Amino acid sequence: MIAPLRLPDTGTIETQRRLRRAHRLVASTLLPQQPPAPPLAPGVPAWQAWMVAGWVVVVTVCYLASMLGLWH
Repeated sequence: MIAPLRLPDTGTIETQRRLRRAHRLVASTLLPQQPPAPPLAPGVPAWQAWMVAGWVVVVTVCYLASMLGLWH
């Protein structure tokens, strides 16, 4: 592993920019490129997400009605 590069507190912005560019070049040369990881879970269809949201609203309204004595 390449140790993180500590940029000096003093110096010009151009010097710091060059050091950062050199650090990225060395890291990209020495570290292997890894392909992006596939998503961990498949996407959920929109209609299923809305159905769950509607179910949560209905359950919440029923609970509030029960707590207020509107529904026995």
